[in-house]
Amino acid sequence: MAENAFITIVNGLRILKKHPVLFVPSVIYYFATIVLGVSFILLLLDFEKFGFGTLLYVLIGFLVLIFFIYSFVNAGSIGMAKEAVESGSTNFKYLFSYGKKYSFRLMAATIFIMLIRSVSAIFWKPVLNKFGGLEYDADYVIDALNNDPSLLLPMFETLAVPVLIAVFASAIYLILVSFMFFFVSYIIVIDDLSVFKSYRKSFKLLRTRPIRIISFIFLITVIQSLTTFISILFTAALNYFGFPSFIGLAVHLILLIFTAAALNIWVTRFYIILTKKETAAIC
Repeated sequence: MAENAFITIVNGLRILKKHPVLFVPSVIYYFATIVLGVSFILLLLDFEKFGFGTLLYVLIGFLVLIFFIYSFVNAGSIGMAKEAVESGSTNFKYLFSYGKKYSFRLMAATIFIMLIRSVSAIFWKPVLNKFGGLEYDADYVIDALNNDPSLLLPMFETLAVPVLIAVFASAIYLILVSFMFFFVSYIIVIDDLSVFKSYRKSFKLLRTRPIRIISFIFLITVIQSLTTFISILFTAALNYFGFPSFIGLAVHLILLIFTAAALNIWVTRFYIILTKKETAAIC
């Protein structure tokens, strides 16, 4: 079955309407993140009681726990979407069965992609070399900012071109990496492949179907950006008319949950169709 990106978006929304349980993983993730975040803030309020060392360990523990919850929920949500697309039915139990089976693979895949992205730091080496060769120390920069920022113009003129080149090169590199490995998490869960085989398959898909994949990624990125813009605009309007701030936050959270669930089903369906797997009819 072949369908273009716009039809995939429409069919994905129809699947969400038919299976509202697909929103549950996003609700769980954001709820857990908020609870952990509030808990850490409460600990910060008693900074003197616990001390910096203890809070640092607690922060690391929170970050690891959030990372695990994200990987578990992500694996489970992809599994739920896979069942909905392929069989036409899904339920909450798949969140745990797929999450349990694939969460550690997704964690490994995320760490690996972070390492690949960190290579972009190489593009900033010329900037650091240029900066190191300048006769400006931190005290001079701070003093100039406070008294006469024009004193820093020679430094800005020297660094402007290297910084622009570094920004451009880093952006191109990170975009290419994002395109090449866009489907890794979905390949791990849907095709039950190892992390490195999933990376190879994701890169191969981009190489063989570049226009179709890039146009789809562009479309969902535009939708996500528009949703974010609408959320910010709506929240600002509520604040302007004097509504309590928690209403704006609630609206923003609802849109985040909707967008996360929608993106998950869209990418899952797109990948399944792209790789010519069977899909269930949408009633």
